[in-house]
Amino acid sequence: MRFKTFILDKFQEDSILAIEKNKSVLVSAPTGSGKTLIADYVIDKFLKENSRIIYTAPIKALSNQKYKEFTNSYGEDKIGLITGDLVINPDAQVLIMTTEVYRNMAIINDHTLDSVAYCIMDEIHYISDEERGYVWEESIIFSPRHIKFLFLSATIPNSKEFASWIQSIRNNPVEVIKCDIRPVPLERKFYDSEIGITTLDEIKERKELDKYPDYNHFMRRRYRTSRVPKPDFRNLIAELGDRLPCIYFVFSRAKTMEYASTLAIKKQFLTIEEQKKTITIVSQEFNKLNKEMLSLKSTQKLRECIPKGVAFHNAGILPELKHIVEKLFSVGLIKVLFATETFAVGINMPAKTVCFDSLRKYTKTGFRYLTSKEYFQISGRAGRRGIDKTGLSVAIIHRPTAEIDKIKEFTTKDVLPLKSQFKLTYNTILNMINQHSAEENTRILTMNFFTYQKLKGSKSNRLLGSIKARFTKATNLLTTLGYIKDDKLTELGLFTTKIFGDELEISQMFGGNIDLDEYSILLLLASLEYESKKETIFYKTFEDMNSKRLFNKIQQNPILRRGVWSHNIDKLTAIIHPLYHQKKFLDILKNSNLVEGDLIRIFMRIMDKLEQISKASNNKKELVMINNCKKMIINSLEGIHLF
Repeated sequence: MRFKTFILDKFQEDSILAIEKNKSVLVSAPTGSGKTLIADYVIDKFLKENSRIIYTAPIKALSNQKYKEFTNSYGEDKIGLITGDLVINPDAQVLIMTTEVYRNMAIINDHTLDSVAYCIMDEIHYISDEERGYVWEESIIFSPRHIKFLFLSATIPNSKEFASWIQSIRNNPVEVIKCDIRPVPLERKFYDSEIGITTLDEIKERKELDKYPDYNHFMRRRYRTSRVPKPDFRNLIAELGDRLPCIYFVFSRAKTMEYASTLAIKKQFLTIEEQKKTITIVSQEFNKLNKEMLSLKSTQKLRECIPKGVAFHNAGILPELKHIVEKLFSVGLIKVLFATETFAVGINMPAKTVCFDSLRKYTKTGFRYLTSKEYFQISGRAGRRGIDKTGLSVAIIHRPTAEIDKIKEFTTKDVLPLKSQFKLTYNTILNMINQHSAEENTRILTMNFFTYQKLKGSKSNRLLGSIKARFTKATNLLTTLGYIKDDKLTELGLFTTKIFGDELEISQMFGGNIDLDEYSILLLLASLEYESKKETIFYKTFEDMNSKRLFNKIQQNPILRRGVWSHNIDKLTAIIHPLYHQKKFLDILKNSNLVEGDLIRIFMRIMDKLEQISKASNNKKELVMINNCKKMIINSLEGIHLF
């Protein structure tokens, strides 16, 4: 069977046959195996049938990439993009969006979904994500029953259980298609500073020998562990030899730039002919940037690295710079690319070799080892179909501190099952009360994946009672706070159904006694969206009566006092004061050491919230202020590409 110019693998054929039978389909296959081709088929099929399709992705980078791919294939008039802060062609036949946007549509019963035939959910294994997993779960629960799904995922050990849950709540058959074979076999290796590229078993044997003492010429007993040097990324890359290009994953944005700069000083990876091609492309692309962009540290560092065949890619650099790096990498002129984890999800650009700087990453709860899903997602970028016979994955191991048995668990096989992260947000509860009867809500509370996994078809009054008790407790609080009255939503409650994230804080901003103006709106939203970091320095802040008055108002409101980091109010005047006074983005950037990508993210998150508020509010004065705030951000970002 062929589709376009491709001869389909069996799992792709089986998936398409199930789609033709009007079934929902769950495809579980390794990264790089060709799952996206099935999504292409769905889009092609339903475009021809004049039906509407939605494609959801877990991160904006992947949404943006898919938008570019699909517009190239089907034309700009057919494709739309909605990522909360960015809306392009929202009436298009194919809508690409983040999963959060889709969930928000589903939970408020948005009429956009009335005409949707199929929803493609990419990276469905994100349902296990501790912070965001509930978004995928609610998307499935609250979607209109006429919508069929194509779920795409890396290997799912409990795929049949997951499909059975979906069938049980949607009354629609879900075909499970599994493929365990990679089109390009993956060779999994590890790097030790003394042994070099080797196996985990070899490192384990050497670690056992390290326990025994040896003696120096003074006959002092010493344990070898104490003098095993830490691995150096430069030595690993040198040992790779011709097994390039390589994507070297680092769980630190700062280190991607640092490593690239260090390597480029010492090594030239390009031939004379490749250097000529690179210089031509670099000249063309960098000439498109204005003087302020050219003066940025990230731009200067890339200009130094790229002619050597080295580059870095992370969320902190301008989209324009990411495009240049991606273009050069795609044509083989970047041989070593230092990237953060998002490159493994957001950019479909495999390499011959993938390296891990570490198998541990920092999260909000501290350092932890990768999960098997994370390890295989990143490793899956190794091996280019039709080019490489095998892909190589190499992870750096520091022998003395490595937990070898633990590492073996998650690097041998992806055995992590999908797990429910269901939780009841205030927004969810208010929308349930607004959209459904009390009887329907009782049924909805039992529809989550957590309940299904625990009950397995049996009934547990204790478990169901616990979920209902959480719902009742939250409902009582919302009633006390004035969001619900006589089992119906008040005006404040209705407003809050349209606010997704920080819903109580934002509703208190507009429903409380704050006396808002444009400056205070921007400052409050910034304080909600800014993620405080120790290393962030605000060089120039602005004292004024407005920020002091706002601080006092926050202290008087218990919800705002809890949700708004009021000590950030003064700091954030460094970026909000110049924004309010019509300064441009690159001028605002000078007031702190925030990298350009982080400042863009703050502004775009504020823009997302402003868009939500504009849909939630009926107050003309508020709507005028919200519109003015949006204009200020648009003015600031003029000339900056947002994706």
